[in-house]
Amino acid sequence: MTATNQASHNKLAAALRHHRDGRLREAVAAYEDLLRSAPNDADLLQLLGVAYGQLGQHSDAARLLAASLELKPDRPSVLVNLAQALRAQGREEDAVRCCDRALVLDGSPAGTYQVRAAALMALGRREQALASYGQAVRLAPSNAAAHADLGVALEAVGRSQDAMECFARAIALDPNLAAAHHSYGILAMRFEQHERALKSFDSALASQPHHAALHNNRGNALKELDRLGEAVQSYTLALAIEPGNAETLHNRAVAYSLLGQYAEALRDYDELLAQGDEKAPDLIGRGAALVGLHRYADALLPLERAIALLPNDVKAHVQHGIALLRLNRHAEAVASFDRALAIQHDLPEVLINRGAALDAIGRPEEALESFVRALALNGAPADAYTNLGVVQRSLGRYQEALSSFERTLARKPGDSKASFAAAFVHLTLGNFKQGWPLYESRLKDTELAAPRDFGVPRWDGRDPLADKTLLVHAEQGLGDTIQFCRYLPLLAARGVAVVFEVMPSLTALMRSLAGGAQLVGRGEPLPPVEYHCPLLSLPLALGTDLATIPAEVPYLAAEPQRLARWTGRVKSIPGLRVGIAWQGNPTVEQLVWARGRSMPLEVLAPLAKVPGVSLVSLQKGPGSDQLRDATFGDRIVDLGSEVDRGPDAFLDTAAIMAGLDLVISPDTSIAHLAGALARPTWIALPAVAEWRWLLDRGDSPWYPTVRLFRQPRRGDWDSVAATLVEALQPLAYQRIHNE
Repeated sequence: MTATNQASHNKLAAALRHHRDGRLREAVAAYEDLLRSAPNDADLLQLLGVAYGQLGQHSDAARLLAASLELKPDRPSVLVNLAQALRAQGREEDAVRCCDRALVLDGSPAGTYQVRAAALMALGRREQALASYGQAVRLAPSNAAAHADLGVALEAVGRSQDAMECFARAIALDPNLAAAHHSYGILAMRFEQHERALKSFDSALASQPHHAALHNNRGNALKELDRLGEAVQSYTLALAIEPGNAETLHNRAVAYSLLGQYAEALRDYDELLAQGDEKAPDLIGRGAALVGLHRYADALLPLERAIALLPNDVKAHVQHGIALLRLNRHAEAVASFDRALAIQHDLPEVLINRGAALDAIGRPEEALESFVRALALNGAPADAYTNLGVVQRSLGRYQEALSSFERTLARKPGDSKASFAAAFVHLTLGNFKQGWPLYESRLKDTELAAPRDFGVPRWDGRDPLADKTLLVHAEQGLGDTIQFCRYLPLLAARGVAVVFEVMPSLTALMRSLAGGAQLVGRGEPLPPVEYHCPLLSLPLALGTDLATIPAEVPYLAAEPQRLARWTGRVKSIPGLRVGIAWQGNPTVEQLVWARGRSMPLEVLAPLAKVPGVSLVSLQKGPGSDQLRDATFGDRIVDLGSEVDRGPDAFLDTAAIMAGLDLVISPDTSIAHLAGALARPTWIALPAVAEWRWLLDRGDSPWYPTVRLFRQPRRGDWDSVAATLVEALQPLAYQRIHNE
């Protein structure tokens, strides 16, 4: 061997060492140096082409390998390398032709069939690809990668079970083959074998810990196993590896929503939508997250955009309906729920929400039908019986309502909503012994009462309180406080020192209450106490039944200075002086048990036509604007905006009532105040009234000076007005003749 040949041999040996050891750039440089001396060396061209391919420079690789084949055409291994370089450039047809030519020369290499099959798969020629992968496995039955590739091809043609067997065989041959574990896990998920899938993903991650798709799919398995916190962690790892991945962001947002972490879900949905590719599932998820955050108005826009993109998506219509329901846009909510049910009719939760919306717009019979349909379906929650019972109660079907509440409680013992609803019925029927204990359930429902911790025991009536200090704290509405504050003098008579925490606006009025309770406005520091008791729990603690209702009135009084201010002005009003109110707290009246208790001012127009009657407005706040448009507004005495203008409620109103002959009101705090002051009071009630007015009575055991006027049928205020006129006429006539 000449010195020149020896030098070339040494250079080639060094280049091959670089190549073998993975030092590809050094190998490329050495091959190129050698080619300058032998530009038509087919073997050098092949080696350089392979190195370029390994560096990802596939265009150069294909050029060099093709040049090598021109010099030495019939080499199968070079043809396969060229096919791989062509595939990397997306030239799948050319790659198939290279493989076919190689197989004509030598049909035994399994690798050739694998490259050919991969190109055919990319071309969508799945059956041909499957045949090539099958041939690769037959030629190399111990090749784990060949079995894994065959599994992919089988799965692509819908033979999922056969594919799983291939992946299992690949794993048995090579337990460290991450691709086989990953593919096996994906199919196990499809067969709802989520534990098996999780194990497969964990096995794959042991050798490929930085594979984002693996972490994402692991999160999916954990989500299906209801291990939501761990799922979020897996998605977060995937996003750390591949930030902004749309699929993973969506999956994490779903998991956050299932955890009730709606703010975090919203953040992910916002990031997705900021990418500019607006997809209906992301809009639906964002809308649902906003619903979960009680941002119902904000939820409408993304949900409506989702519906425009996917008009037949049930979830979009359902969430849209829920948002509308919470916004008290009940008729629109019904329409959304109906669209959802037109797409999928067997959705219990949708039927339940639809029933609630129908009831809110005064269509209780249809609401009842919707609840019955829900309960006929599998998966209807126990709460559906509560909703059914609430509507039955609103229709006056009390025993049926109790039966429905009992069915909820049989499935969910102690359920606060069912217990509270059952308390309403029992108390309405005068069953105080059963009703008061159930009424305590209001304190377990955070929607009805925010939990409070006073650091002292709750008094339930059993412990003696003589020489003890008891904190009684007002709850619910102003009318409730006025009605039940009557119990405080009873406690004082037992020697109990009472601290009465009350709404700041009622503190001044409560100073007229007997018993010497220490008054504290809510939010002010409390003095030391030994026990506490919610105000509306006192009837239970003191064992109140119908016969023992403390009904001595008056138990509140107007301030003397206010009386002096108002008496002359009120007494100057001629004829029978009748104070009127018509509207209660609109927020409270959104609650199902308070709906329909207010009436439009215009309903009282017939009263203005009774000779000798002067109507005096006692309405403050919501509803007072109706005076402006009333057809008989000129017949109503408006005492002006100075009435109870300050922070204290009802002080002027109490003094004005002292000069009136009669107060007419629906079930509002005005009615309770008049009753507590022992003023003659007529209360206009809906057909199904609140529990405290009992059933089918024209009087009230709570207020001896009160008469009750009930609707004969739901929503019929005109009949109530006619009855009020009939009762008012003799009083007005008597006043005219006495004067």
